Amino acid sequence: MSALARQRLTRGQWFSFAAVYACIFANGIGMGLSLPLLSIIMERNGVSGFMNGLNATFGSVAMLIVTPLIPAIAARLGTMRFLIACYALAAFSLIAFRAIDSLAVWFLLRFLLNAALQGLFLASELWINQIAHNAIRGRAITIYASLFSAGLAAGPIIIQGVGTTGWEPFLIGAALIMAAALPLFAVRQHIPAIAHTPPGAMWRFLALSPIATFAALTYGALEVAITNFLPVYTVRLGTSEARAVLLMTAWGLGNMLLQPLIGWIADRADRRIVLAGCGMVGIAGAAILPLLGGALVPSLVLVFVWGGVVVGLYSIGLAHLGSKHQGADLSAANAAFAFLYGLGATLGPGIAGAAIDLWNPHGLALAVGVMAAAYTILAVYRIAIARKAPRQA
Repeated sequence: MSALARQRLTRGQWFSFAAVYACIFANGIGMGLSLPLLSIIMERNGVSGFMNGLNATFGSVAMLIVTPLIPAIAARLGTMRFLIACYALAAFSLIAFRAIDSLAVWFLLRFLLNAALQGLFLASELWINQIAHNAIRGRAITIYASLFSAGLAAGPIIIQGVGTTGWEPFLIGAALIMAAALPLFAVRQHIPAIAHTPPGAMWRFLALSPIATFAALTYGALEVAITNFLPVYTVRLGTSEARAVLLMTAWGLGNMLLQPLIGWIADRADRRIVLAGCGMVGIAGAAILPLLGGALVPSLVLVFVWGGVVVGLYSIGLAHLGSKHQGADLSAANAAFAFLYGLGATLGPGIAGAAIDLWNPHGLALAVGVMAAAYTILAVYRIAIARKAPRQA
């Protein structure tokens, strides 16, 4: 936060940072709790890996459907009302999972939950890029990403503390999500309006900076695949649910604690090269995971570093994108970024779930490695041609 302090922010700006950071923290809790919690419950109930992944994928479809609509909806409702509605819908959906024991209904609830979380996600992305000046953009977004990761880590910690069989994890998650809405009331006069852009405006931004936008695609796929299936992978190796949750906690802590280092490097190097490096670490982690055989300490270290570096695909990609666009263009560009994140989150679980069913349980590592390799090849290629056309990278 010292980087922010040196900018002599006004009181309203400080409160705005607090509100946007609470927003992304709530998004992280929603994702970090629901993905492992629901996957563990479905695994315990005998749901196949494919159906387990399909349920997560169905929720991710919500991201694709609502993302092009969010700027127009938020502009119509007003940012404040839009955010409150998203908080309330996310909390309601989470509680409803425990109240209704039906896989068919869980598909609908997953859709509603992810739609609400995507609203928080995109609105907070737009907000942080609007209030963070270029001089602090990278570090402000690093903090933003760290708090998202803290929310992801909080989910498994909640499960570790209260288990997966009762109401407790659902009620605690819903309460934390609603509590994150409270800072909005302190900054209602400072909440920026979201520019009204037509749903189709984002499409032209998909290819303007492919290293940034496809980083979102890749991270969406890796994050949801790993968060959803690392617990399943661990249980199928013959270890306990408690150890599975512990590994997820290490993943989330790596996401949170290594972000300042990634941001520091990105402030001193070409961000495109940093993104390619994050992809390479994604490949390396996938290659090493099956070799550990479920050994606890090496697995914890690997997952901590793996998760801490791979999340740079999101934070550095967003910073790279945000430095290139402003105003309505920023709104559309962020929608494109969020759309590709949602597309990755849609594709990732289905690919990983099918891979696990085909090669039990190491298909997860294979799927993650292939997805990370595809992005790394793209990034290296774009870096190579950027010397001739730098604006297209």
